[in-house]
Amino acid sequence: MTDTYALAGKTAIVTGGGKGLGKTLARFLLEAGMNVAICGRTETAVKQTVEQFDALFPGNVIGQVCDVSKSADVASFVRKVKDTFGELHVLINNSGFGKETLIWETSEKAWDEVMDTNVKGTFLMCKEVVPHMINNKEGYIINIASQAALNGYANAGVYCASKFAMVGLGKALQEEVRPYGIHVHSLNPALIQSQKAETEKVDDGLIQNEDLGNMVVYLLSQPRRLKIDNIGLWGY
Repeated sequence: MTDTYALAGKTAIVTGGGKGLGKTLARFLLEAGMNVAICGRTETAVKQTVEQFDALFPGNVIGQVCDVSKSADVASFVRKVKDTFGELHVLINNSGFGKETLIWETSEKAWDEVMDTNVKGTFLMCKEVVPHMINNKEGYIINIASQAALNGYANAGVYCASKFAMVGLGKALQEEVRPYGIHVHSLNPALIQSQKAETEKVDDGLIQNEDLGNMVVYLLSQPRRLKIDNIGLWGY
């Protein structure tokens, strides 16, 4: 392995990249010289973000509407990325949401919606992308989890369960892909600005989206001999 990972010219996928944290992560990766493919469920958000970034980084960004809980959507999206940019090098599993409800008042529908996006979506993206990374004998997968992956919080049972599962999936995957030079990281932030609308005033007491952007680029820039996992971030 080389000491550090050269980002320029490599290709990254960012799920949930049309707005909020995902949009910020995409921008940081583009600024690092990467090709970036974003996906999301909202066509308007994906289209507007691609247009905005393409004006700044022409030819280096694409997007597609994709429900990460649907295997056909995921396969179609990854195929488009391959056809456009060639090999795949970085996957950021950022898509996710929660429900504020007591466990015994959580509907089966709400449970399935959260689990399908946060856990199944991560599984399907990894399932589709990892074989390409194995062929390359290199790659990085960064799962955007949460402090809810390590701690239980009232009124967030389904969210906690999904993030615990996301981290567990990542840990198992890390052991499976280690022989191929692939790294799997988990970022576990506390409350972040992305949970607010972009038009809302910035809350200095929260982790900012840019903090996660810096952390992702930092992780990708470390010596590849290092195994780094379960990184916690809190507002100070």
